[in-house]
Amino acid sequence: MSPKHADISLTLERLWQFSLQYYSMRGVKDACLNLQNHFKGNVNLLLLLKWLDEQQVCFKDQDWLKVEECLGHSETLLHSYRDIRRRLKSHVPDALYRESLQFELQLERCQQSDLVDCINNLELEKNLGSPLTLRYCRQLGAEHLYPAFAEPIDNTANM
Repeated sequence: MSPKHADISLTLERLWQFSLQYYSMRGVKDACLNLQNHFKGNVNLLLLLKWLDEQQVCFKDQDWLKVEECLGHSETLLHSYRDIRRRLKSHVPDALYRESLQFELQLERCQQSDLVDCINNLELEKNLGSPLTLRYCRQLGAEHLYPAFAEPIDNTANM
């Protein structure tokens, strides 16, 4: 890796496995849900940014909009589905509700696929500035949540 450019290998499976492991770390799930429910943050975007932070790479500042735009369609679909699922929670059997949660996970995975495609089409560079997760929290006005995302994940999870 040159001081400026970075070559990384990001696949959907790599990001998905990282996300599952990272999301299960103490405090991360609660902070993610807080970011999503109170600051309109996107958890999949945060998980991608954390993966990039772990790789010590970032995209250019002018590419933030491209990354956020790639979420457009899937974000609308996820919000709509999540709202319906929440309203149905007390009206459907537990088994059906669990199935609806599994379907939501499939939608999340599709959104991660969009993010992977987007990132793989951007020029990445060594991150010499603030972590991307911190930048995202600041952008959302949720900087106080950043400490929950600051801890590095076990190196074996970097895949």
